[in-house]
Amino acid sequence: MGELAFAGSLLLLGVIVLFDAKNMLVPPGSGSVGPQVFPTIIGVFIVLVAIALTVEILRGNYGQPEGTEFGEIHSKTDWKTLGMVTGSILTYPFLIESAGFVVASTVVFFGVGFAYGARKLVKNLLIAIIFALVVYLSFTKLLNVNLPAGILKGLL
Repeated sequence: MGELAFAGSLLLLGVIVLFDAKNMLVPPGSGSVGPQVFPTIIGVFIVLVAIALTVEILRGNYGQPEGTEFGEIHSKTDWKTLGMVTGSILTYPFLIESAGFVVASTVVFFGVGFAYGARKLVKNLLIAIIFALVVYLSFTKLLNVNLPAGILKGLL
């Protein structure tokens, strides 16, 4: 199922590239070989690879998981962990503007760490806060990139 989803996503990507190449604004006088040629070639290539991949999957030629030998049994998807990671990441766009970068990033880092087995909650939270602060201060103070401070506006 996952392999067909990948092939479908690849097909969708190819169609988007072809659509964008067709609707690209071409400056006058660009000649017969304009800026649309290369994206069109790439889009056609992606679509052809997606179709070939779909045919192979439907024939039963599934991919082999990375790092396994032929015939080895591989573990199934851990949906609980995947759900916790996805849930943590999905909180980010809701928190980034209102709560700020540090709070939003701390929630994501803590949630992902917890999902992957970090059960010492205080230690996990401290590491998440420190990492979020280091990233925030590095970008805002060293690189002069403005990140939303949110509720910590007066403190940072």
